[in-house]
Amino acid sequence: MRKNLYFKYSLVLLVLFFFAGLAAEGVLQSTQSRSSSLPETGRVIAVYDGDTIKVRFKDKQEYTVRLIGVNAPEIGFGREELKFRAEMSKRFVFYYLYDKKIRLSYGREVVDQYGRVLAFIWTEEQGLFNEFIISEGFASALLTFPFSYSDEFKEAERVARNNGKGTWKRKDYTRIQVTETKSFIGQIVTVEFQCANVRTQRKYVYIDTSEREFSAIISKKNISSFPLHQSYRKKVLSVTGFLEEYKGKPQIMVFFPSQIEIKGQ
Repeated sequence: MRKNLYFKYSLVLLVLFFFAGLAAEGVLQSTQSRSSSLPETGRVIAVYDGDTIKVRFKDKQEYTVRLIGVNAPEIGFGREELKFRAEMSKRFVFYYLYDKKIRLSYGREVVDQYGRVLAFIWTEEQGLFNEFIISEGFASALLTFPFSYSDEFKEAERVARNNGKGTWKRKDYTRIQVTETKSFIGQIVTVEFQCANVRTQRKYVYIDTSEREFSAIISKKNISSFPLHQSYRKKVLSVTGFLEEYKGKPQIMVFFPSQIEIKGQ
């Protein structure tokens, strides 16, 4: 009786191991097949944060892509300083990658546990973007697992930290006038200017200089956090944030009231 039970138990285990092996082999083949089938070029159609984007490939398929070896703060989590860093990192990626054609290369692991494609991103202007965002101080190196370029990423973060680049500076950002903005595109700075007008256009509220050569911009969905925004008119303001350029004009996206200071108050 015991021999029969032992035989049946062993047989069940062998069957389970057999099918488990087939399943594992299937997953491996599926992952390898997915890697070989993923195109090498695509266009960025969304930016979720400083290390995650959405890419549309030529075959019209769309994938969420996680940048290998890059770690940026999550949007909307933690104290305001951390939230600020997260938004600055996202703006950095948006400015350089949104609606741009990119090239992708893949590591040993192609898809993570959340179904995101893992990739190195390459652009004509910045080269390996994964390293570029770290070297500019808008993300840190994620070295949990070994990958190509890990030594380069680690060194890029060390240099950025030591030089106080990007979000590593944290406080006392460089103060500039509107006439200097063209020289500081792609950096976090404090721009001092006189607000000539506050206007609403579509989804945004614009805080403009007289000739609109510079604007601080607040999303209408966040405007409730700025109950006194109309009082900015005719005031001298200091606005801190990521300085980007849109249609040839410098601008800063504003997410928190602490980014705007009224001079003399």
